[in-house]
Amino acid sequence: MVNMSLKTGLLSVSYDQKLAHLTGFGSRLNPKRGYLFVSKVLGKHIPVKPSAMKEIYSQLAHKTTHQIILDKPTVVIGFAETATALGHGVFEALRDEFGIKDIFYIHSTRFMTSHDTFLEFYEEHCHAPSHIIYHPKDNALRDLLYDVGNVVLVDDEVSTGKTANNLIEQLKHHLPAVHNYLLVTILSWIGNKKNAFKNITLYNGNFEFEWHYNGKVMDECIVSQPQEKVMLDEIIPYNFGRYGIDRLHSVLENPIDSDALEGKRVLVLGTAEFMYPPYLLALSLELGGIDVYFQATTRSPANVDGDIESKLEFKDNYFENIDNFLYNVDDKEYDKIFICYETTQKPKNFKLKEILNRHGFKDVEELYFRDN
Repeated sequence: MVNMSLKTGLLSVSYDQKLAHLTGFGSRLNPKRGYLFVSKVLGKHIPVKPSAMKEIYSQLAHKTTHQIILDKPTVVIGFAETATALGHGVFEALRDEFGIKDIFYIHSTRFMTSHDTFLEFYEEHCHAPSHIIYHPKDNALRDLLYDVGNVVLVDDEVSTGKTANNLIEQLKHHLPAVHNYLLVTILSWIGNKKNAFKNITLYNGNFEFEWHYNGKVMDECIVSQPQEKVMLDEIIPYNFGRYGIDRLHSVLENPIDSDALEGKRVLVLGTAEFMYPPYLLALSLELGGIDVYFQATTRSPANVDGDIESKLEFKDNYFENIDNFLYNVDDKEYDKIFICYETTQKPKNFKLKEILNRHGFKDVEELYFRDN
């Protein structure tokens, strides 16, 4: 076991080079959970090469395909906000690399629209615990949902399994014929605990955390959930996975000149749950020879601690007035930054571009995506 002293406590982890490749460590501004596994391959808290993310998707899909009942339809569910791209990547690898048929993808969301809800569940340890899963908009996918035999839940890591078990208990009421529940994660710390799912993971380990308090554990000024209900139909009208898809359709409204990026170090930024289409943009640039990294903003509050080396704070771009963060960018050097949006417009108090400019990133361009 390796001991790490964090601002919130002492984290002791079974540690080897495989784990070192997958994650670093930090601490949360969260009285329910003081530690944070800072993934090096997820594209949230640390900038990542898109090809490294794609490799993780393929590895997880390869391990998952052996557990799927092949004569039954499959739904892959990514957990918001952290695993929306991870879930989508695993889904596409299952479909395209491993030939899984009758499969579609949907991710949970924290954003409210008027579309009808399939179910809601809670992530009890989380800073923003409420999740919504909407019914698929496409009637064929809605019919397929009620015929599935495999439910593949995707998250970045599992510590106790409680969130997945809570969701599965609800799913059993809606999908009583399903008996094959798979939880796919990069990291797993649950050991041999009995759960309602089979856990497929790249790393099994164990850890212990001992709380101590150095100053505030939680800043009471941080807003992680909307203070009032805001229907966002006009702000997020597009479907990149929130309403179920079997194939992604995304269009960049203002195409970029990749030739102008030659010799430059580039960061492609997703925003909140909107990760997968920007990741695909970053991957296409990397395949074209550009030195590019991918990352996304988040509402998850963390300390500057451990592998969290810098933090920018700002209000969200979804008109909910929620505090958002961008980690481990202020200490880097980028010649060009693209901020990517699924939102059709921005609130006046969303100032990420201006903040990046003030921190020395002079060439920041905003990109808008839509479906077709």
